[in-house]
Amino acid sequence: ITSMILKMENYSYPTRDEWLEYSMTFPFMGRYGFSFVNEFNLLLEGEKSSKEVHQIQNLYHWDSILSTKVWNLRQSYINALVNFKRGIAKTDQDFENELKIIHLRQFEFYFETTVYYLVSTRDVIYQIVNLAFIEVYLPENEVTLIRILKKIQDVHLRGILVRSSTNLKDINDLRNSMAHRFPKTANDFRSEISEDGRIYSSYKRKAIDYDKRIEKLKNGLEHLYQFYSEIKVELSKKFVI
Repeated sequence: ITSMILKMENYSYPTRDEWLEYSMTFPFMGRYGFSFVNEFNLLLEGEKSSKEVHQIQNLYHWDSILSTKVWNLRQSYINALVNFKRGIAKTDQDFENELKIIHLRQFEFYFETTVYYLVSTRDVIYQIVNLAFIEVYLPENEVTLIRILKKIQDVHLRGILVRSSTNLKDINDLRNSMAHRFPKTANDFRSEISEDGRIYSSYKRKAIDYDKRIEKLKNGLEHLYQFYSEIKVELSKKFVI
């Protein structure tokens, strides 16, 4: 593959038409709708207990974080799809084309960013579930699906959480491979050696191809939206949002 200097002036944001085309494919998500509360007034007036004030005040702030996560997810998702649609470098001949290389680099960056924000958005919803539905909240650094499930008695809500975990497992595994392990988005031609050093072997695992990455993004986003929507219904049964 030929080395090439990529000129900054050839990088470009999505055009208005490109942005509109792909923004229309992003599902409507945002804040759940928890209102800001003046906790000091509520406490002084004795309208709610300190535990209730703590709950609704924290739900409001987590809801604000959710809004930011979804916004960033939307931006990265649209940018990833736009650069893919423009045409990315795949073959040796493609790597002679500066614009295709730029689109590839941009796609790879926004793809990984999108996967990060998708899983991060799910994790923020876990934080909201923890505060909204668990009598004795978990500390935020201990909020995981397994710990939440141990504390939730409602069968329907448990079903939503388990189903979402199953549906999002593929995108979660992909995110973990990029963040913590050898990424599935890279060709893996590494060697292996036994603990005693006697057995040496190597194998080849091809990277997930680009069309498959787009499919995983779309499926992951669809399942995230389903999870988001189902939790919103459960929240509306308990809170005025």
